[in-house]
Amino acid sequence: MILRCGVDLMEIGRLEREVARRGAGLIEELFGDGELAWCRRRRRAAEGYAVAYAAKEALFKALGTGKVGRMTWSDIDIAWPPGAAGPAMALSGETAAVAASLGVTGVRVAVTNTREHAVAWVMVTGFGTRDSGLVCHAETKPPGSPTGPREPRIPDPEPR
Repeated sequence: MILRCGVDLMEIGRLEREVARRGAGLIEELFGDGELAWCRRRRRAAEGYAVAYAAKEALFKALGTGKVGRMTWSDIDIAWPPGAAGPAMALSGETAAVAASLGVTGVRVAVTNTREHAVAWVMVTGFGTRDSGLVCHAETKPPGSPTGPREPRIPDPEPR
């Protein structure tokens, strides 16, 4: 079941300006080795950085939490498997713990970019939990209740 979706739009020039202002340490903070390698293989690395950043932001939005507490950018690893139609996203650390507490069992991501903007859309799937407010319909049935749809009730014919 789809629990939530998140989307993020990143201006590539804004990211380039921020890296110029704060230095390469910002890139090292935001991305892991695999992500850095993928971005640096592109003709314009900044496009890759913006795509990966947007995907991470979209995940935090899909979780409904934002980046809070002990969640870190390195908790999210975006990989582009050879031959795959799109990127894959793996969670670890506090971000994985938060996702699990919300009943998330899967993450899907789609990304695209132009010369000026990068966009990412993330969908989290699972069964949800009552505490999270994300509950699959099947989970709301009391234990022991029938699992299939109820038979329609046919009214008794009225005596004439």
